[in-house]
Amino acid sequence: MLFKFFSDLLHLHGMSDKNPRSVASALKVNPYFVNEYLDAARNYPMKKVSYIIGVLRETDVKSKGVGANAIPQGDLLKELLVKILG
Repeated sequence: MLFKFFSDLLHLHGMSDKNPRSVASALKVNPYFVNEYLDAARNYPMKKVSYIIGVLRETDVKSKGVGANAIPQGDLLKELLVKILG
């Protein structure tokens, strides 16, 4: 769910027309939620969104046991949140 949100946000950064109607159509989201995406685009620049997508992929791999043996799920989540919000 987080990956979809941030990948949609990356798509939004690449759009030239940020009209709410065209954003809703391009992202295939309900027009009601377009303002949340536009607010998030202001708070997370494209470089940060790219970084977050990388962190999400890294955490997904770690959660499957690759490169991180026996790390509790709670610790992975805390690490993910610190990297996203930090």
